Formats: sequence, C-alpha cells, structure tokens
Amino acid sequence: MIRPAPILLLTVLAMLLLSPTAMARNPAPEGRTYFIFIMGLDDDPYGIEADCLTFGANQACTPEGDICLDWQRTQGGVQTNKEGGFALHTQFDQEGLIIRMEGQGRIDSRGRKSSLSAVARAAALDVQLNFTFAGRQVKRSQCLRMAEEFRAQQSGP
Repeated sequence: MIRPAPILLLTVLAMLLLSPTAMARNPAPEGRTYFIFIMGLDDDPYGIEADCLTFGANQACTPEGDICLDWQRTQGGVQTNKEGGFALHTQFDQEGLIIRMEGQGRIDSRGRKSSLSAVARAAALDVQLNFTFAGRQVKRSQCLRMAEEFRAQQSGP
C-alpha cells in the first residue's frame, strides 16, 4: 500500500519548484557582468587595459554603453559540460573611422562563478589588430570598483 506524501513535504516541493529563485537562470554569460583584462588594443601591444562587460541576451556592453558587441552562442546555441563557445562581432564609428571587430570566445562556468576568454580582430582602413580579453564574473558594482582601481594604479601617483 502506497502512503500519500505528507502535505508539508508537498508544500515545500511546490514552493521550491515554483519560486523564481529555483527557476534556472540562462547559462553564462547571459545576465552576468565580467571584470576583464584586454591585451592588444593599446599602443603597446603588450599593454593591459581593464574594463567591465555586461552580457545581455545578444549584446555585451561596457558600463557606459559606448561599446557593445553582438554575441551569440556557437555549438548549436547550447552550453554543454559547463563550457561553451560564443562568437562576437560589432561595427562602430569612432570620429568618422569605421571599426569592425569579430572574434571567438569560450565560457567556463564551473563553480559558483563563470569565466570567459576571447580572441578577436579589430580592423579599420588597412590596419588590423589582434587582441584578446579574459575575465571573471563579478557583481556589477564590484566590477566598476575594480576597473577604477586598476586605472588609478596604471596612471601612477
């Protein structure tokens, strides 16, 4: 004879299954902010810059929104085994100069936070630059603080 589950247990299960916190978030990087290091876009090819990128459903933008990269998942749009690929591209006008960027990246979401890295190319006129960026997921406010601290250290006393 099967005994019915206690009402309390059923109530707890229903609350867990129906609560917004129990609903699955979109896989990384969507909806997350990353503190990133960028190498290759400075006058010094080995110079490092820091910034924040916040990923939406199909764009990743800097905090000021002055640069947004269109992105989409590769590998059929599915992130598997806590890893996934993405492609990025954009085109923007910087004082009359059209700059195109495109590249490939990887997301790794092992543990509580995710990380990402990408290699890309920026092209304008006949000049092409290869660059890379890598970063770790942090809260937006923490990212802004970290980027500001990095810039302050780079500018010196």
